[in-house]
Amino acid sequence: MAFVEGTGDEFILTCFVCKNPFGLVAQFCGYCQATRQQALGVERARASQQIISDEPEPQPVHNISSEVNTPAAERVKKQKPKRQNLFFQNMRLRLDNFKEWQIKRSKPIGATASALFIAFTYVVIQTYIFVNTAPTLDAEKYLYPAVTHEVSYFDASNSEPATAKTDIFPVKYLKWSASSSDRWTTKASWNGWTGKADITFTPAGNLETDRPVLAQFTAQYSTYWKVFRKITWEPASPAAILKLSYPNDKNLTIYFNGLAAGSISNPAVAAGSYQMYPGPFEIKFYNLNTGRLIDKYTRTYFISTSGVFSPSYQN
Repeated sequence: MAFVEGTGDEFILTCFVCKNPFGLVAQFCGYCQATRQQALGVERARASQQIISDEPEPQPVHNISSEVNTPAAERVKKQKPKRQNLFFQNMRLRLDNFKEWQIKRSKPIGATASALFIAFTYVVIQTYIFVNTAPTLDAEKYLYPAVTHEVSYFDASNSEPATAKTDIFPVKYLKWSASSSDRWTTKASWNGWTGKADITFTPAGNLETDRPVLAQFTAQYSTYWKVFRKITWEPASPAAILKLSYPNDKNLTIYFNGLAAGSISNPAVAAGSYQMYPGPFEIKFYNLNTGRLIDKYTRTYFISTSGVFSPSYQN
């Protein structure tokens, strides 16, 4: 606002509302009828009055307390967009593709699942049958005659025709204290699917007093309910064979398990092949003249239910 020299009623002011000349002592603007306070810009003009101003219109002051009391639902909050995880997007896409693949192949998948269920059920039931078909009883029926030196042991073994005709080694030279034991312990481990079983037959139930007799059995299968198989256990091999020979020294006496068995020139048991009962077997030779033990000719075995034993000597 500029002041110039003159009388009091001169139009030397400019109206703030309409921008026309305004008297120095005038109480109203002659152009827009604004009051002196409005023309001087002290008061705000009414909405019906035209305001022409080079200055920007002042913005209303908001009441902060009113915004604080405004309900939360009425306030618009700007939320940042959440970043989607690529891993979960890929997983969701793969699952959708898998579901679509399942729908297209529902029949083959259902048939395969049914077949697998039937196969699984068969394996479970068959395994249960095998587990409950222990070879213990069959082993005891076979091994007890063997350790007690009964001839029926050789009848039960799966001997080949040539082996079945082989002589049995004389029992009196197979002395073994465990043969008179009336209590034996049977331990077995078997697999019905492979058809193999290992048996440990121990005298008096004590593994430390005597060596156990070891035997192997094989499974003979038969149909059970036209679907499953049951097992009968049989010896896996024929009885043990001893191929007896003597040193080429006629000045020696023979002892089997501590019992005299003649001399080399006249043996109580001729050289040859014999079927053997299980148990310890020791061959010793003594000089006829001095009675001295010939250590280099001593042979010690523990004969089990199978195998071939061939004592040999360097003369």
